[in-house]
Amino acid sequence: MPITGITDGYGPVAGMPANDAASVDKMDFMKLLVAQIKNQDPMSPMDNAEFTSQITQFTMLDEMKSMNAKLEENILIGQTINNTAMLGLVGKNVTVEGNKVWMAGGEPSESTLAADGPGTVLVEITDDSGHVVATYRKSVERGLNDITWDGLLDNGELAEDGTYSVSVKPGDGSEDLSFTTLMTGAVEGLRYEGNMAVVIIGGVEVYVSDIYKVS
Repeated sequence: MPITGITDGYGPVAGMPANDAASVDKMDFMKLLVAQIKNQDPMSPMDNAEFTSQITQFTMLDEMKSMNAKLEENILIGQTINNTAMLGLVGKNVTVEGNKVWMAGGEPSESTLAADGPGTVLVEITDDSGHVVATYRKSVERGLNDITWDGLLDNGELAEDGTYSVSVKPGDGSEDLSFTTLMTGAVEGLRYEGNMAVVIIGGVEVYVSDIYKVS
């Protein structure tokens, strides 16, 4: 009677999902190696160099899996430490890109201008209704410049507490001046978006990586 072939093959079994070559672990590798040894030709056994090479590959596979596991663990620990450290920003003043000015107790929050060169700028302060309540000029140099409002309206009166906006335009002869307006405010809260920390300043959300200064 005909005898069907017997094999230690690693192919898919009926009713079972196919093996993913990318997920072969050390036990799978060992099974393949043992099957190869069992089924080798007795008259032409496996060469010692080839056998040693396969054992070396098996050892390297095991070490790589261990290294990957440790790397993932270290990344997770690093993210946890970083996220915990970010909690220390709550309650502190940070400088970020933006145009808000907060008036509290008769004192306005800081406003900064990051300019790419020297020149003159015209600064306008508007209230929450969009009305311009104060206008002044500032000479700036390359880098960070303090353009903080003094809190006085154009009529000389002290502005009421509240939220205002600062608008900056190039002054006379400074049309080619490029700049970025920065605002300074207290961090009210913190949340995480993926692996990135986001701080909340006056209702405005900003990535921690976009903070210019902490004070």
